[in-house]
Amino acid sequence: MKGLPRAKSRGFTLIEMITVSGLMALFALTIISVFLATLRGGNKAQLTQRVHQDGDYALNTMAATIRNSTLVTCGSTVTVTMPIGTVIKFSAVENNGVTRVASDSSRFLTGTIADVSDFSASCVAGYLGNQVVTLQFTLTAVSPAQAQAQEQLIQDFATSVSTRQQ
Repeated sequence: MKGLPRAKSRGFTLIEMITVSGLMALFALTIISVFLATLRGGNKAQLTQRVHQDGDYALNTMAATIRNSTLVTCGSTVTVTMPIGTVIKFSAVENNGVTRVASDSSRFLTGTIADVSDFSASCVAGYLGNQVVTLQFTLTAVSPAQAQAQEQLIQDFATSVSTRQQ
């Protein structure tokens, strides 16, 4: 006896559809995680560059001022006396919730993206009658509260400079 003719199978079975959907989901998750890691790495590189530029600018500005001075008094505030008698002070100042390196002329030497800590200077007498001043501070990037510990950016800055005047 002949049975009813079988319909030819067209399309995919449920198992095949679930397998393909699962593979596509894994592939999509992999692509998304690579994209997010690249994006996060790029943002961290930009932040690192900005913090480094801020620290270098502050150090170079203070060093140039000290280099051309006649007398420097060190501590948590650096007081610099210029040859013409002008006195300039450098210190760490809190501004809108962020601690920044500033001069007494209300000019900030670091931006708002990093918090300054451990700002200090030490002065010693040089062999030629001049002073050798060592400046140091730490910049910590101000990050969102949800940032993980490994994403926190901390950079230390230090330099030594001697006065030219005797």
